[in-house]
Amino acid sequence: MKMKDVQELAHGIYSVYWKDGSASLASVGSLYDGTRWLAPTNWISVEMNTEAVKKIWRRNVERVAIILEHETWEAIGKLEEPI
Repeated sequence: MKMKDVQELAHGIYSVYWKDGSASLASVGSLYDGTRWLAPTNWISVEMNTEAVKKIWRRNVERVAIILEHETWEAIGKLEEPI
């Protein structure tokens, strides 16, 4: 998956399908400047630099599929209490 493709993803929760046949659950959000970030729930390290993360995504992601888009989440209603 190219990073330019990541920049077109909507904010939300995704299934990530890896080229090795495994899958992860990930969230997509954005930084203050609008740049998208991806955060798999089963791996991430604050010690990895941006280039290292980009390299992992470029080389290893087969595809992503949206599970829940942010706008859908908003339409369902806001949580009354934080989880």
